[in-house]
Amino acid sequence: METLQSLKKELFRCIHCKACMFSFSGEPDREGIGEYKGTLYEGMIEGCPSGTYYRLWEGYLNSGRMWILRSILEGNLEPNESVRDLIFPCPTCGNCQAQCENKLPTVDLIEAARAACVDAGVPLPPKTAALGKYVSQLNNPYGEKHEERTKWLGETKVKPKKDAGIAYFVGCTASYRQKQVAKATAELLNKLGVEFAVLEDEVCCGSPLFRTGQRKEAKRVMNENLKNFKDYDTLLFSCAGCYRTIRVDYPKFSGSKLPFTPKHTLEFVAELIDQGKLKFKGNYKKKVTWHDPCHLMRHIALDVEREDLAKSKNWFVDEREIKKRKDEWYELPRKILRAIPGIELVEMYRIKEDSWCCGAGGGVKTQYPEFALWTALERVKEAEATGAEAIVTSCPFCIRNLGDAVAAGGSKLEVVELLEVLNQVL
Repeated sequence: METLQSLKKELFRCIHCKACMFSFSGEPDREGIGEYKGTLYEGMIEGCPSGTYYRLWEGYLNSGRMWILRSILEGNLEPNESVRDLIFPCPTCGNCQAQCENKLPTVDLIEAARAACVDAGVPLPPKTAALGKYVSQLNNPYGEKHEERTKWLGETKVKPKKDAGIAYFVGCTASYRQKQVAKATAELLNKLGVEFAVLEDEVCCGSPLFRTGQRKEAKRVMNENLKNFKDYDTLLFSCAGCYRTIRVDYPKFSGSKLPFTPKHTLEFVAELIDQGKLKFKGNYKKKVTWHDPCHLMRHIALDVEREDLAKSKNWFVDEREIKKRKDEWYELPRKILRAIPGIELVEMYRIKEDSWCCGAGGGVKTQYPEFALWTALERVKEAEATGAEAIVTSCPFCIRNLGDAVAAGGSKLEVVELLEVLNQVL
């Protein structure tokens, strides 16, 4: 409850305008691609996965959730199972925060409310609770053996170097489930001549626990990772969730600056393109569309905005400069895609800050699989409307959930990790 209380000033900026329901809430006349399979991609369009899935029932919209949190802080409502069942079916995608003209930190507020439920002794949903149990026992949320965390390395010819200045933080999903992402990343770095370490002592970054209010265990693994990686100059990531958690959450919850520079592999590649050092030896002749992972793209852009606003006591700042920095971040993967020979990039209607979530985050894929799948099916439909042959993204969780939706919906689209594409053409 302490964290929620500390956010009271921010919470009470909510005026219940419901702009958070939409994408392009400030552009009601925005042109689009028309109707496709029953969805009209024009003007403002629904942007809240949980609100849309639960048929715009107020308690599942961010606007309703903010009123619930107000009631808790004013002492009119206690955290209980009914509150839990309204605030946990949310992928914490951050679209509501992106649309908010009053700049409510909605993701922080939802996560603080979940932590308040945990602190009040409200039982977690069973599969959500299992995440914390597995991390506590095995240092990963999948219930896999810790000693098999780096087993994927044996399927490559890459030889990490422990005393390198750079370490690759693999993450649980790429280590145990989407192993092709880990292998492609390691092989890509090897081709680029990057000496890097992979640590057997790496543990879960804590993302699924921070998202679901299980902060005690999240802080344990945070401190473990900070200790294990403190002597490296740079920490590289291929997992959007790990990158977001370590870049944004670790300084917030540890109270200290990171001892290393966090950098997503796509940042590393984009820098090489800018320097003219990247040489492509193949091509990728496909029409593709890019899916913006929430943790990698929108959450980081919102953090950039937060950093800039924090420099002003009254937020009297030139927002054009903030927008420029955010746009540069959103353009990063697009710059890479346009540089790859043969690729034709076509954009979906909801992109960048207004992007529709894949539905896997915030503990939703684990506890609410039907909701997660429906959300991904909506994104696949939007991708199909572009005429693309493949959805390219850069997040193991997005790869998994969008892939499940393609299979469930019978779509002909491929779902491809951008790092795998780069590994093929370099």
